[in-house]
Amino acid sequence: MFDGGFWPFIGLAAGLIAATAGAQPAPDPLFNPKPLADDLELPLPCGGKMVFRYVYILGKGLLDDQSFNLGYPFSEGEPGYRQAFLAGHRSGAVAGQFLLEDLPPTWRTTLGPMLKRPSASPDGPLQPMLYFIAKYEVTDWQYRLVLSQAEAMSTASNPGASVGCPSPESGALAQQRLPKVNLSWFDALRFTEIYSQWLARHARDRLPATAGGPEKGGSLAFIRLPSEAEWEFAARGGQQVNHQELEDRLFPRKLESGGEGPLSDWAVYQPKTGGSGFTARLMPIGSKRPNPVGLHDVIGNAAEMILEPFHLVRGSGRAHGATGGFIVKGGNYVEGEDALLTGMRREYPFFDNNGAPRRNETTGFRVVIATLSAPNARSQTLLDAWKQEDGNFAALLNLDAIENPAQRLDVIIKATMDDQQKKALIAVNAELKRAIGQLAEQQKNTVANLIQSAALIAETIKNYHGRLRDLQEQLQLARQTGKKQDAADYEVTIANGNKALRGALAIYVDNIASCIDYPDSVVQEQATRVREDLGRKEVLGRVLVRRTDLFINHVGNYRKARKADPDQVLNDIVNPTRS
Repeated sequence: MFDGGFWPFIGLAAGLIAATAGAQPAPDPLFNPKPLADDLELPLPCGGKMVFRYVYILGKGLLDDQSFNLGYPFSEGEPGYRQAFLAGHRSGAVAGQFLLEDLPPTWRTTLGPMLKRPSASPDGPLQPMLYFIAKYEVTDWQYRLVLSQAEAMSTASNPGASVGCPSPESGALAQQRLPKVNLSWFDALRFTEIYSQWLARHARDRLPATAGGPEKGGSLAFIRLPSEAEWEFAARGGQQVNHQELEDRLFPRKLESGGEGPLSDWAVYQPKTGGSGFTARLMPIGSKRPNPVGLHDVIGNAAEMILEPFHLVRGSGRAHGATGGFIVKGGNYVEGEDALLTGMRREYPFFDNNGAPRRNETTGFRVVIATLSAPNARSQTLLDAWKQEDGNFAALLNLDAIENPAQRLDVIIKATMDDQQKKALIAVNAELKRAIGQLAEQQKNTVANLIQSAALIAETIKNYHGRLRDLQEQLQLARQTGKKQDAADYEVTIANGNKALRGALAIYVDNIASCIDYPDSVVQEQATRVREDLGRKEVLGRVLVRRTDLFINHVGNYRKARKADPDQVLNDIVNPTRS
């Protein structure tokens, strides 16, 4: 598992939001009113469509995932603090189940140029590991199209049976585009069941299939509700935002003109009316702007049900053992702005007081494309990855075979004859390996942040240096023209600027020295993650990739010489031919 600490350690969103490539497709009012060139589609019955967006992490192997924080850390007095136990700030993880080769040809053509194979790391290539989440909430019309196939899909003996299609109501386009609400969690599951069956029978070649598909021991994709981690990672901005933005209350809301726009441009919710009597209402899909990965209405409009049931979160950040009702995310159109945040969730009972399935006028759902996590064709690869990870944690922490306590305990366990004692030792060893694994993850995150921050500091140093050069020219001009006060002001500014530059340089050199405390394999792996993450961003990201390369070169030199010459480091940073 890796944490993704290669994200920028402070907000760089203006230069780091990926651009959408390709010509803009024409809007489809019913199914894709706000199209993007890299949208992905699956068919629906009766000529309909379901549009998806891709979310990914970068990983070396199938057991890699990305840690991030779910929920929100409310402070006392902050709006929503009294429900902090519901938001449940805690550590989670997300991963994609699909590799590029698992995708249908048209999807590979669309995504291939943007997700080309990253450069090799010492332990093998990094690659995007993807999952797919619906761009919009499931609409009233999409729900009707799928449920119209319910009877045919229940007739296994006649899989090719055709059924009639519902007729759209004349002049009711807006109604058909509304998110489907007033349905139960079981209704949502029924939708995914029927739709998955229909796709497998009528559009099998359009579905992703892992490891060659079922015929080769792999698995065919299916439709389900998203997990809370999948929903929240995508809602927060996924791979398109930096670490700080991923932790924020809401995803970044960038305007083309610069700055951040009001939430009302991105979400349907109840505004503060001041007694005007205005009441928000459910709006058609695509009425507002999308979040950074291209999803609409993750905040406001209809709240959204997810797959797993509710668990309280203890103050330590661990999930409580009791299992509750179903979870809805994102807030809804009758809630105010203070209640809307990507980390918030609500708990509802599966059944109402009369025993009927609980339905809400404010709750709908969106779906994801999923598959088996461990198909037979990948069992050996997963076992090898599991064994390698289990044995490598201590190595990542610079513990050799003699010092590795987990390995030493393994030897003791094998030599223990008493069954009860052996069971106790196995439990202790499992906890020890878990703790070592957590330390290894923290180490990776620390190294990635050192590299990322060093790249940013190097760019800051170069900017300082350029500004000081300009100030020196202005100082010389002031002296030549006899402007003594101007010259004095420039001297003070230059002195302060030099102090700032030297301070930044000292931090940069400290980062170099700090990286020496970690194995070179870890440094190189995290450097690859930094490069690949930044390389997909706009201009500033590409600049920081060059700064990353320079920093890794400085780390290598330090390993050999055990020292760094600050003046030489400065020259390397500011010399255009070497930076």
